[in-house]
Amino acid sequence: MKVLIIGGTRFIGLHLVRKLLERDHEIFLFNKGITPNPFTGDVHNIIGDRKKTGSLRKGLGKERFDIAIDMIAYDADEMRDAIETLEGRVKHYLFISTRSVYDQARLKYPIRENEPTIDDPSDAYGYNKRQAELILLRAYEEKSFPGTILRLPAVYGPHDYQAREWYFIRRILDGREHMLLPNFGFSVYHREYAGNIAEQLSFLMTKQESMGQVYNSGHINFQSYKDLIRLAAKLIGADFNLYGVLATDMPWRVPLTEPLLHISSTAKLENLGYKEPYDIRAGLKETIKYFKEHPVKKWIFSERQKIDMFDYNLEDKLIAERGVRIGD
Repeated sequence: MKVLIIGGTRFIGLHLVRKLLERDHEIFLFNKGITPNPFTGDVHNIIGDRKKTGSLRKGLGKERFDIAIDMIAYDADEMRDAIETLEGRVKHYLFISTRSVYDQARLKYPIRENEPTIDDPSDAYGYNKRQAELILLRAYEEKSFPGTILRLPAVYGPHDYQAREWYFIRRILDGREHMLLPNFGFSVYHREYAGNIAEQLSFLMTKQESMGQVYNSGHINFQSYKDLIRLAAKLIGADFNLYGVLATDMPWRVPLTEPLLHISSTAKLENLGYKEPYDIRAGLKETIKYFKEHPVKKWIFSERQKIDMFDYNLEDKLIAERGVRIGD
């Protein structure tokens, strides 16, 4: 198939492009060209800035595609531009959305695709993504534009530029004997491995019945934070003690450990015939391997994480003063 990917040179996009190349698809990448493209020679490169009106249309010229996968559309304007540009020129358009479109205050668990969505503009990311979804769904209803929506949870895996699992992976690799967890490690934050998302998109490409539909992404099985860490330690062959405190007693925020349930139902995707290639053990194993080979040396996460979280002297002090041993 002839596949257009808007984005495609970072994290999930890298997994997706490799998957599609393995299956002999012809790939066109449209992006700003800022992130180095490791697929030069294997894909067609189109440079443009989709935030600039007309850039997508100009970059694509008269090309037609079997599939378009939009990794980066952020709001209603960008979705309108994509639809206007690709209408009549693509057989199937897949849009990467987010679990952040759900209204956390009104949810039932596990979260199904028809749960209430956010309507508060102050939560810009989830709200803007939801507005983009509505434009796409309306285009399907009113003029049969062939759109499908895939809502992602927290994503991990090789090439993750947020490196949210680095908190515990680094500690295990550093040979720490103790580890401090917020909220005693009992939070459940549904994740998805990037390689599974590549498979989901490749699968949905072939399913015309997915048009006009929304699907949740996520591991079929999931674990609490403490169990995720114990699994990582087992994969590395490490042994250590876990201690917990209230998150309010910690001087740093550990990513994806909020004291809430974050569980999405993936039944709709499975009922379509999707089968998960990587369970959480396999995904975590690949992630650990990647970070062992590519440890985080330049700290670029200051907006969401603090380098202080690797102050082991402070961690040991907190464990001694307030830590509660977490059993198996």
